[in-house]
Amino acid sequence: MLRLTQSERAVAEIAAVAEHVASLTAAAAGFMLHPDVPTPGAAPGEPMVPLLDEQGAPAAAVTLAEIRAWSQRALGIDHIPAIWRALAHHPRQLEATWRKNRLVLEGGVLDETTKAGAALAVAQFRQSAYCIAYFSRFLRVSCGFDDRSLVEATAMMMHSLSFNTVAHGMRLEAPMDNLAAADFAPGGRFEHMPGPGRPAGGNPSSV
Repeated sequence: MLRLTQSERAVAEIAAVAEHVASLTAAAAGFMLHPDVPTPGAAPGEPMVPLLDEQGAPAAAVTLAEIRAWSQRALGIDHIPAIWRALAHHPRQLEATWRKNRLVLEGGVLDETTKAGAALAVAQFRQSAYCIAYFSRFLRVSCGFDDRSLVEATAMMMHSLSFNTVAHGMRLEAPMDNLAAADFAPGGRFEHMPGPGRPAGGNPSSV
């Protein structure tokens, strides 16, 4: 990640995406929510708590209205996704989680598409049908992903999971540690190492 961005903040942002989406997938599973993006009620079963809207949760109406408007724009749907309607039972928790959601997933050093791709990978790893549908829909509607894009993103998740499983199972030591963004900047110890958009060459032996 440091080689891709030359920024410690980017690493912090991707860690925030992973932590936040992990908490959302856990909540979706805890509430026993079924995917409702793009079509609500498609799967059998009921959620653990009733799903509220602006009329059923007046104390949360402002936040729910904001989420409804975002969902129309970003997901192309006319309803509030179930995860937010479940959280509306606790208006302050709903607002805090929604504000965190926008802070973590909006563009920063990393663009919104990169973060959404990371979010989908976490949802796939956590095997959350709800969040897989949620983030896949966002990537299609807001980021221009098509079927091949989603397959490529899934392939990257599969490869990373396999690679990490093997490395963990064999108890391999990290080949590099104590990395900083400055290491990849001009004058840094890895300045000449090949990377994305950078031709192979330089003098790696000088590292």
